[in-house]
Amino acid sequence: MRILYFAPRACWPLDAGAKLRNWHFVRQLSRFARVTYLSFEDGALGEGRLRMGGFGPVPPAMREIAQISDHVVTLARERPNSLGKILLGAVGQLPLVVLNYTTNAMRQELARVLEQGQFDAVQVESVHLAGYLPLLRAARNRPLLLCDWHNIESEVLVRYSKHAPDPLRGLAASALASQLAAFERKVLEQFDAHLTVSERDRAQLLALRPDLRAFAVDNGVDVDAFAGSGHASEPAQRRRVVFVGSMDCLPNAQAIVAFARDHWLAIHAARPEWRLTVVGRSPGPEVRALGALPAVEVTGTVPDVRPYYADAIASVVPLRIAGGSRLKILEALAAGVPVVSTQLGAEGLTLRDREHALVTRTVEELRGALLELDADPALRARLVASGRALVQNRYDWSIVGDTLARIYRQLHQQRFGVLASPAAESLSARPC
Repeated sequence: MRILYFAPRACWPLDAGAKLRNWHFVRQLSRFARVTYLSFEDGALGEGRLRMGGFGPVPPAMREIAQISDHVVTLARERPNSLGKILLGAVGQLPLVVLNYTTNAMRQELARVLEQGQFDAVQVESVHLAGYLPLLRAARNRPLLLCDWHNIESEVLVRYSKHAPDPLRGLAASALASQLAAFERKVLEQFDAHLTVSERDRAQLLALRPDLRAFAVDNGVDVDAFAGSGHASEPAQRRRVVFVGSMDCLPNAQAIVAFARDHWLAIHAARPEWRLTVVGRSPGPEVRALGALPAVEVTGTVPDVRPYYADAIASVVPLRIAGGSRLKILEALAAGVPVVSTQLGAEGLTLRDREHALVTRTVEELRGALLELDADPALRARLVASGRALVQNRYDWSIVGDTLARIYRQLHQQRFGVLASPAAESLSARPC
């Protein structure tokens, strides 16, 4: 089987949830298919353009993905949110968040890749790339088109509009959310199938079109890679409360700024030996300023998040805006670190309160949950054991990969009446 994996950005380095999902999906798809990876460059790379078929060197940051892909193609992305795009988004058919990823250069490259590759399927990562649907649907051999919804993007914007820092941005987000929701409904029928990160998101798509072929494919975690990283010190010796996430993601930045400013001082007064550690790339001025608060450190980009779990009493997830599901929760559970999260932060995952994590209704309740966790060793031990068992039995990327393989086999059989490949029948017995 030949699959074109079409993503908004390069998936290396692995410093964001969407990149992790893309990287592991490509890794799992490569078990039974020949995969071509096409994307815009990640802004952190800045190493020029790659060409299909080995024309020119592969940038060091992309070598890992190149090792498991047939071809890697990346293009520089035009500046987002330019005045021209803003005006066109306001009056045209494509919302701004789609226009930001729709360029003539990518149209030309996509047309070339489709012509040379003759793909059986194209997996499109998020509605941001739906501006290329006319080109994809016109491909000569009519590949299966799958859309992978990392979030229901219009829902995220609605949630942001309610917590925007000022009324003007709230109104702008609300207007864009309405436009994007209409666009999402329109493109649903133009894909052959849809993937979502949770059953909740799948139900939302089916509510819009009950006849959709939609499948939930969980986010995941490399359980073995994180195993034991949260056990470097005894629970009684742990002094760190960690928050992990890309700081250039607005919901993450807003969540930790509000938590640190509004709640950390009270927690620090009760536990002066604790330190709040904010781990994640590209912290903006507001996030960096948190380092001036008592016992708060902001790391910025780190080569490996696992050492920060080694002496963590808990991983805190104080999100008020979210969509999809949080890979940072799965990583903490795999590392043996208890999670204390708002309901919204834990959304999309099968977490049961007080069994797998402490899940609170509000951000304000996180303080009590953290202090209870510290005061109750039995509760902590139960959360560690059941949380790790959950990710091991449901969320390991190998399990997620088997789900993805079954979906591809099913879609291929429905369309062509034959299995995608003989090897796909025994995927569970094959090494990654």
